[in-house]
Amino acid sequence: MYKTILIIILTLLLFSCKDNGQEFKTETIGIPSVPDQIVLTWQQDPSTTLTITWRTEMAVEEPVLRYSESSTASAGKWTKKEAESFTFEQTSSWFHTVELTQLTPDAEYHVVIEHPVSPEQFFFRTIPAERNQRELVFLAGADSRTRRDVRREINILAALQDPDFVVFAGDFINNALSENEWNEWFDDWHELLITEDGRRIPIVPAIGNHEVAGGFLQPRSKAPFFYNRFVTPEPRNYYTLEFGPDLAIITLDSDHTKEISQQNQWLDNALHSQADKKWKIVQYHVTAWPGARSFDEGIPVKIRENWVPIFEKHNVNLVVEGHDHVFKKTVPIRNNKEDDSGVIYIGDGAWGAPLREVKNPENLWWLDEALSADHFWKITLSKDGESLRVEPVFRPLVKAFILQAEGSETAEGSETP
Repeated sequence: MYKTILIIILTLLLFSCKDNGQEFKTETIGIPSVPDQIVLTWQQDPSTTLTITWRTEMAVEEPVLRYSESSTASAGKWTKKEAESFTFEQTSSWFHTVELTQLTPDAEYHVVIEHPVSPEQFFFRTIPAERNQRELVFLAGADSRTRRDVRREINILAALQDPDFVVFAGDFINNALSENEWNEWFDDWHELLITEDGRRIPIVPAIGNHEVAGGFLQPRSKAPFFYNRFVTPEPRNYYTLEFGPDLAIITLDSDHTKEISQQNQWLDNALHSQADKKWKIVQYHVTAWPGARSFDEGIPVKIRENWVPIFEKHNVNLVVEGHDHVFKKTVPIRNNKEDDSGVIYIGDGAWGAPLREVKNPENLWWLDEALSADHFWKITLSKDGESLRVEPVFRPLVKAFILQAEGSETAEGSETP
């Protein structure tokens, strides 16, 4: 009844407004914009913090959310947080962000983004802070760009995996400055990257060339939607997140808004600080070991010359790449040749972008498997932290493989159909 009355009042007011060239704003009659396009990210420890960002079409006087470890908590047990609000030049919308801190590890929190008619309700799950609590499941992919129907199908499949989070190595959209494309992407994420029981799934984003007007070696101002819509650790284009005692994920910028070599010292220091982690994973957009494009293109060469030796120095286990729009897994690589002690690279971004013709693995030493196939990767860290299972999802034509922590025994049946 309340909602019906509000809609009737709104309709009457709309028709009573004279066409005087002024834009009608819902705040005029006291009904704030409905919250949508919710995105969960991290700026700090994923075990004890979470950042929630949402959009409204217009400014909101008091953007507020409440959260609790119980969805049935009494009013006094819900914590209220007011969001920081902002907008930017390339959009007419407003965005609101809240960082929740001092959360309990491996716990569920229920959230209500307040609105008098259409509040948004969901829950999220923090990451375990200790091993032997549960498996950690996350997805990795890139390049969702232009085939929206395929992207939506993959989003649905991704949510069905019930992951703790998604690692996304760039090229979310096609046109960096198209608000319509970004709105479609965030609408799809909001609608589909949520489990059947209402749990929203965080994202760990990396910047790609299609997030940047001009693609490569541009100032941050050329990527306004990426830098404003994804709230991550500064400087936002390269950063580290630690997931419990065994896993660190490092995100890099492959020459889009930061030159590759200018990240070398930071990368070396970041990996050195994670020496105690059993698993070190890196993500960035442009592939060093292509599944479709030329091996001798400038950026792949720069990555192999600058970052790959640092990966090998610090025994990185796995690298997530994008850009080529194919399915790819390399052999383990060290010193520019196959080596069982080397780094495995997976990619190459086919979450909806137009597929490319794949290179023949039989002709290229670095490729173990390659297919022209839409996909993402499902990665499972075992409860004890000793193994990392990596398997493709969507086109199940390639076997899963399991990486073992140094010093642990090889698991039986490490490959499964």
